[in-house]
Amino acid sequence: MLPALPPIGIVRPGVAVNITLAVYLEDEKPICLLHTLRGKVKLKPKAWLKAVRGEMERLEQIAREAGCHEMRIEGRDWSRVLQGMGYMPWGSGEGHALRKVL
Repeated sequence: MLPALPPIGIVRPGVAVNITLAVYLEDEKPICLLHTLRGKVKLKPKAWLKAVRGEMERLEQIAREAGCHEMRIEGRDWSRVLQGMGYMPWGSGEGHALRKVL
């Protein structure tokens, strides 16, 4: 794995999280993986969804600026949260591993 990008802190009303993105090479292409996400998002469901999708767009932009070819996220089932944002399943994760070509 290549060195992680600097940690990202997101603090706004109802949101306090820290994120780390890791970059690694696969078939000689840099891939950005949402490595850790810790904190709390205390918002009502629609506001929570809007906040998460908005921050994911921000993370995608950071990955693009770092020269990454693809953004990946794994762990819990993010498929419904990121629905309509271009994410596709990868591996055998059944929604627990998603990827998007940037």
